[in-house]
Amino acid sequence: MFKPLSLFNTIYNDAPQPWQIGFQDSAAPGFTGIVELHNTIFFYLIVICVGVFWVLGSSIYYFNIKNSPIIHKYLNHGRYVPIQKCFKFNNFINSKSFNIVRNYTTLSSQSLRKNKIDYIKEYENAFNMIKDILNENKGKSGIYMITNNITKDIYIGQSIDISNRFKNYFNLSYIKSKNSFIISRALIKYGYSNFSVAILEYCDKSHLLVREQYYLDKLNPQYNILKIAGSSLKSKHTEETKVKISNSLKGVYIKEKSPLFGSHHTEETKKLMSLKKQKESNPLFGQNHTKSSIELMRQKALNRKHSEETKLKMSTIRGNPVNIYEKVSSEGFKLIGCFVSARRAAKFLGISGNTITKYMNSGEIFKDRYKISSK
Repeated sequence: MFKPLSLFNTIYNDAPQPWQIGFQDSAAPGFTGIVELHNTIFFYLIVICVGVFWVLGSSIYYFNIKNSPIIHKYLNHGRYVPIQKCFKFNNFINSKSFNIVRNYTTLSSQSLRKNKIDYIKEYENAFNMIKDILNENKGKSGIYMITNNITKDIYIGQSIDISNRFKNYFNLSYIKSKNSFIISRALIKYGYSNFSVAILEYCDKSHLLVREQYYLDKLNPQYNILKIAGSSLKSKHTEETKVKISNSLKGVYIKEKSPLFGSHHTEETKKLMSLKKQKESNPLFGQNHTKSSIELMRQKALNRKHSEETKLKMSTIRGNPVNIYEKVSSEGFKLIGCFVSARRAAKFLGISGNTITKYMNSGEIFKDRYKISSK
């Protein structure tokens, strides 16, 4: 009689059971080996999957800067963090003059060590690390340094929001509009990927000028035109610099190269411009030239010589047009010349300009032959 299967009484057989999970019991040594191999493979496969998914999940979690303010050494590649932020024996490190900067670069960090300058963060490739630069410095004020990895030239700057400042640096149209700055021209010439960025220090807004001046004196940056921290509004070019600028711009924005070439103001715009410069609105309202200024203008005017083309244009604008008609019969006259001024008409007839004006106003016939009119 068949005995029911119980927990403590196992019957081995080679017949599969309903809803059985796994292989049926083996009835041969070869099939027993296959079953054992299957179980072994799946055991190690599960162990491997658990390990892989744990590493993957940890990487995703710790890579987020919000979840991990202190950057993980192995999971967040390409970021840098000062050791003093995570080492509990800070006083010991500072007293021993150790290099307290952890970094994974070999370019700009070397130049900083030569000048004995410590920095908070460093981004070796500005182009590849744009997101890191913007995200990690959002709302932070401090001093930054931009280094050309090819020429090793540097630029020192300060900002109340470093992230916003670098948004401008990474805006190509913006730096093109600021091409008077050496750093802007360098970024366009060499490309962002050839520059590294270092955050020298974070500081309060009120200390920015003092700290910037400290680094300007210490590092003597090549890309900084002015060596005094602060705005460039009060700076003045030397006479030598003015001459260089003047010579470099001569012939650059003329004729077709001028941005206003071919454009004309409408009558409405001219009226508005005229109204804006009337009376108190005129910057020269109530002012008189000094005697020395008048003398300088007079001396300059004495040596000025206009070309024939310029004279013709001036006559066209300022002069009154004169037409000369010659009598061809007792009834009619024929137009023989149109002139931009009475002086040029007088030169044509070999008489004075006053005579031309006299006959033009009176309407009389000159020498019973020429009729002079403004029409």
